[in-house]
Amino acid sequence: MDLLEVKSRIAEALVEAIFRRARYQIRPFRNNTSPLRFGREDFSPDFRVSSEAESTDEGEFLVEVKYRPSAYQFVSVENQRGERSIFYMARRQWPNLYFILVTDRPEAGRSCFQAIAFGSMRAGEPFRTVDLVELKELRIFQQNIEDHEELIRRIFALLTGAQP
Repeated sequence: MDLLEVKSRIAEALVEAIFRRARYQIRPFRNNTSPLRFGREDFSPDFRVSSEAESTDEGEFLVEVKYRPSAYQFVSVENQRGERSIFYMARRQWPNLYFILVTDRPEAGRSCFQAIAFGSMRAGEPFRTVDLVELKELRIFQQNIEDHEELIRRIFALLTGAQP
């Protein structure tokens, strides 16, 4: 297992922890279709999230989590790919997916936890991330994000031998 894969698994666990702390129920995503693969990476949703207060399917949504050293660069490349972008392919299969990018090196003033909400995008609009806390419909508090940003920085610093 390489360092990128380790960071990806940690990123997924931290995003799950953010949603659990926000009082969401988490269930694994299971689908009868084959996974959406690009190279050796699976871009299918990682889990289903539903509010503890709402047990209906309407209060449920899908989440895909990916770690990237640079979220900005990853999104830029995917926008350049146009209709061949992994985002286009994923949005066709799961139009209301929340695609969460986790990075330990966000752009200045940005969060380590950024998201693309496919359901709120207009056709033809380029993909762009917003900080996870900005998606008000998710009801995730800033303190929750800040606590998990501190965790990600400490854990990833330990993995790479850097000072936190």
